[in-house]
Order: sequence, then C-alpha cells, then structure tokens
Amino acid sequence: MRTLSALLLLACTLAAHPMGNFSISHYSRIETAPGRSRILYVLDFAELPTFELLQSWGLAVSGATAAGIRERAEAEAPKWIANLAVKQNGLAVAPRMSRVSVKVDDGAGGMPVLMVTMEADIALRPGTVDYEDRNFAERPGWKEIVITASAGAAVTAASPPGADRSKALSSYPAVPAAAAPRDVRASFAWKQTSLPASAGVRDSGGAVAAASPDAGGLSRGDFLSRLLSRRDLGWGMMLAALAAAFGLGAMHALSPGHGKTIVAAYLVGSRGTPRHALFLGAMVTFTHTASVFLLGLAVLFFERRVQPEKIIPVLGALSGVSILALGGWLLYRRIESLAMTGATTQCHHHRHGHHHHHHHGLGPGFVHTHSHGGIKHSHVIPEGGVSLPGLAALGVSGGLAPCPSALILMLSAIGIGRTAFGMGLLVAFSAGLALVLTAVGLAVIFAKDHLPASSSWRDGPAARLVPVLSALVVMALGGIMTLGALGWIRPLSLFA
Repeated sequence: MRTLSALLLLACTLAAHPMGNFSISHYSRIETAPGRSRILYVLDFAELPTFELLQSWGLAVSGATAAGIRERAEAEAPKWIANLAVKQNGLAVAPRMSRVSVKVDDGAGGMPVLMVTMEADIALRPGTVDYEDRNFAERPGWKEIVITASAGAAVTAASPPGADRSKALSSYPAVPAAAAPRDVRASFAWKQTSLPASAGVRDSGGAVAAASPDAGGLSRGDFLSRLLSRRDLGWGMMLAALAAAFGLGAMHALSPGHGKTIVAAYLVGSRGTPRHALFLGAMVTFTHTASVFLLGLAVLFFERRVQPEKIIPVLGALSGVSILALGGWLLYRRIESLAMTGATTQCHHHRHGHHHHHHHGLGPGFVHTHSHGGIKHSHVIPEGGVSLPGLAALGVSGGLAPCPSALILMLSAIGIGRTAFGMGLLVAFSAGLALVLTAVGLAVIFAKDHLPASSSWRDGPAARLVPVLSALVVMALGGIMTLGALGWIRPLSLFA
C-alpha cells in the first residue's frame, strides 16, 4: 500500500504538457539575412491532437511505432511549411523546406506525443514583410512568433515585438496557460547593414522549466501512464491502475472548479440527509462517466469533425446555466417560504390569559408551535426541502463537463485494444471525483446538525436568512461557471 501511495504521489508531481492535453503549440522564428533568410518552425502536438493525426494517417495507436510516426510526420512537414504565408512588399514569397526532425515521446496515459521541428529557406529583400501561420489556427496552444536578424541585417520594426520566451517550445513561463501568446500573424521591416547583427528581440530571461500539473491531472511519465503503455497488463497491474485512477479522480476533485462550494451551498440551506449526499455522488459518477464515454466515441468515429477542446467549454457553460437556473428556483422557493413564515410570526409583548408550552434544545427541522385563543402559529427556519429532481439536476450539472484527464485515460485504453479496461478506469476516475463531492455533502450535513439548537438562534434573523443566502451563492457560482466556461472571465480558486 505504501508503494502504491508513493506512486500516486509521483503521478501528481511529474510535469505534464504545460498547455494541456488538447493543445497544438506553434513557434516561428524568422531570421533575416542578406541573400537568404531562414524560418525555424516548430509544432508541438499534445496527446489528443497526436491521436487525431494518427487516425487521419490510418495508424492505430496500439500498432504505431515511433519510426512509422516519424515517417508520416516527415511526409506531412512540407504541407505545414506551405501553409506559412509570407508576403514581401505585398507579393507572395514561398518558403522552401530544407530540414525536418521529428521527436516522438510517451505522453499522459501512455499516448504518444509529437514535436516536429522544421527549417525553411526564403528569399527576402530588405523592406516590409507580412507573415501568417495558417496551420491549426483554431486549436489552443502556445503561439509565438520571433523576429531576429543575422550578421549584415537589422530589424527596424516588428509587430508583435515579443521576446523569445519559450526557446522554441523547450521551456515556458511559470504559468504558461495564463501568459501564452496567441500570435499567428506578424509584420516587420528590415534592412541590410554592414554593422553587427541587430536582433529585433532579446532574451527575456524569464523562462523556466514546464510548470507542474494541477492536482489530479494526468501527466507524462507518471505511474498510470507507464502502466497504460505496457501491453502485458496482468490482473495485479490492472487493479493497481484502477486504484490509481480512483485516486486521480479524487485529487482532481480537490483542485479548484469542481463543484465543492456549490454542493455545500445547496445542502447548507436544505434539510439534507446522508442519503441525499450519497445520491448526489452517484449522479455525478453516472453523468461524468456517460459524458466522457460519449465524447470519446465521437472523437473515435468522427475524427477531426469533433474537437473536444471546443465541446467541453460548451458543456461547461450548459452546466453553469443549469446551476444558475437551479439557484434561481431555490431562491424563489425560499423567499416564498420566508414570507409565509414571517406573515404568521407575531410579537408577544402583551398580556394574555393562555398558556405557552415551549420545547427547547430540539434539533434541526423541529417546528415550534403554540396557540393564542385557539389560533396556532409556528417559529421555524424556512429551510428548503431537498427534492430529488433538484438534487438530480445538481448531480447532472456537476458531472456534465468531462475532465480532459478522464478522456485521455479512456482513449489510451481503447488505443491499446482494452476498451472494457478503459471503461473501468473511467468509472474509477468518476467515482473518485464523486467521493470528494459526497464527502463535502456529508461534512455540511454533519456540521448543520451541530448548529445551536436554542429557540433564540432558530428564531433569529441570521438563521432565517441562511437558506436564502445559500440559494444566492448557488446562483452566483452558476453564473461564474458559465462566464468562465465561455472564456469571458478567469474564475478565482475561491469558487472551487
């Protein structure tokens, strides 16, 4: 067990692809020179784009060799160079590829990843040059263009004027996704000179090794990835992989943005029970498993027509809108309940000849009633009841957006011909994710049972407002999830 725990810890500390499993990163360096200029062009394909490339080339992940992948990538490289549009003073100039090198590595989940480095010669005269990278423009990733000059040339103007930040995609800033350039076009002017080379950019000095992955993120070279790259998995290794996937899902849920605050806000204002928390966990497991499985099948059968990096944000937005609507419905019900309770609550600073019988120290949900001359009324916190449709909606919303790591797990297992094993890994990952959400729900319910039970607390304004405030929190988090999924804001880790 200690060995397995150490391996799970290792899975969270080794470096993953800094731009994510769906990314294609670009790097262009144009070096001007008298007579002949050069373009260094690098494409870095993460796990899923490499998977899609292999499919389009007719190569199966399980049977593809590094030599076979290199051969196909070398054949494709001239097309990628041809998609670099260069204009000199308004006239098209075609670059000619002179050299290509291909590097194939094992990525997350044992899937291959591909980096292609190309060099091209181009005849540029002094003057204005326009450059456009037309390869995979719609895919996310690091997109950097660097303009520089060799001896006998000088760059007089460049837009964008950025520094060489990634060293040809070999190193990135500490938080690459937050600071990634998105440059696919550049314009610059250069001239011949007898002076030493005058580079248009200088080293920023700020690049460091690739950042560590988020907690629970599937990373290259980790325990689970090494297991999936093996072809001789026995029962012991398969059970270890299932345990690792379960732990991976649980750790993934502990990272920001997986609905823990929403679950807590929902249950704190409701009369939730442990059974409700378990039901919520089961719904999250089922929905997340189904969403990843369906998206994985779409990627397998529809190839490039289905792009998960575009579908997942849409599902995230749908999840956020659903939670926003659920919060609005809760708010309406709880304000209505609060108004009805307030209408029947009276102040008792008057003399009357009848008897009050109070029950003190009773637990949550107790309705304190008494009568005045045959008229009964009550003092009770207007908690919203937990409806199974509302709880199911919360569970579906929590599991609707697939986690990229889970998708990579399933595709990797399918790629090595172990579809059933891939489904098992997916269920284990989703169960780990749901375990954390269930534990949060149980903790909230336990904490509520230990709130002050005195009538002064339960009849006080703070206790009466708790259900309403919790509904407002659910609405706010649903709105933040929606805007974050659409890329309009960057949600804070506070709203985990």
